[in-house]
Amino acid sequence: MTAKGIFDGVRIVELAQYVFVPGGSVLLADQGAEVIHVEPPMTGDPYRTLKVGDGREIGSVNLAMEQNNRNKKSIALDLKTEDGREALLKLIETADVFLSSIRPQALRKLRLDVDDLRARNPKIIYARGNGLGFRGEEAHKPGFDASAFWARGGACYAFTRPGQQPTSPRPAFGDHSGGMAVAFGIASALFKRAMTGEPSVVETSLLSTAVWMLSSDITYSQMPHYSLHGAVTRVALKYAYTTRDGRIIQFMLLDPRPHWGPLCRLLGLEHLVDDPRFAGEEERIANSDQLIPIIQDRIGAEEFAHWKPLLDGFDGSWEVIQTIDDLSTDPQVIANEMIFSMDVGGVPVRMVSGPTAFDGAARPAEARPAPALGAHSEALLTEIGYSADAIADLRARGIAQ
Repeated sequence: MTAKGIFDGVRIVELAQYVFVPGGSVLLADQGAEVIHVEPPMTGDPYRTLKVGDGREIGSVNLAMEQNNRNKKSIALDLKTEDGREALLKLIETADVFLSSIRPQALRKLRLDVDDLRARNPKIIYARGNGLGFRGEEAHKPGFDASAFWARGGACYAFTRPGQQPTSPRPAFGDHSGGMAVAFGIASALFKRAMTGEPSVVETSLLSTAVWMLSSDITYSQMPHYSLHGAVTRVALKYAYTTRDGRIIQFMLLDPRPHWGPLCRLLGLEHLVDDPRFAGEEERIANSDQLIPIIQDRIGAEEFAHWKPLLDGFDGSWEVIQTIDDLSTDPQVIANEMIFSMDVGGVPVRMVSGPTAFDGAARPAEARPAPALGAHSEALLTEIGYSADAIADLRARGIAQ
């Protein structure tokens, strides 16, 4: 019996490339939605063959494609032809959602705008994502993670110290942040349509995602003395300390009142509990330059293995700064199914689940590898009424693959 997810029965036709939008629909595919990835014949989604020189391939396995397109179907159609476009529209008639990352002018040229699709399916939810939003003079500009989110969206500025070379973005950091907005938008539109019968046009962008991610800085910037890159305020109980073996412990005691005494006793610094320099948080902040070296000397005198069991019994918020390798084997990550293994052509590949669990399960209801280009073309074309001869003709003319 096929496993079912919370979006079982929802059909999404996706005309999108790279990561931003496909990285959103995969969250729905993982939870049962039928996501049909529409690609051009022969070449397919450019992400299939993208070479960025950072070692994303394991033999024949393209990790980026697997992470963002698992559990999907692929149909290969030449939408620049009338017959290819008509096949897509027949598919649209059966769908709940049309999802795209293609720029607005390109969709208009293909005659795949909202009105075009609603003429064939009045209830279709029309969802789209782009770089800079869908209004304004620059709505047509191309936008990728590093340009629209990281650079234009202010993230690079926020994560770069003054005078340093601009900090490089992590792979797909903005894409996957924005992908959650894609998934949220579609889920919301499906809910609205179920409640009211009315379909929505859903729009999000890499720029809007960056603005939301930096919303605290943007709102705080209204304060007269706020400075993103001003003098760094060192607060002793919201600080990172290095152990003798080089592990870094981050404390985040937002309300230190119940934790100051227990922390001092844990560290063997009982004499500081009633020290007037550190009696309250205002005093500790004012005298952090004195307190931080005291705590650092104590923590730095022992290895992390000494501190961990003591800190495990401490009720304040702290964590060790982990590497990516640490994170991949973190017991909490494993226990909560944040990472799962998927077989791709006989190769076990570690994949990351979406960030939301349903009924205690975070991993996909099923875990199927990303489809080969056009792997489902014949089955889908047959479903929407094409005969074997008609499919063979489309293939012979290069309209389908």
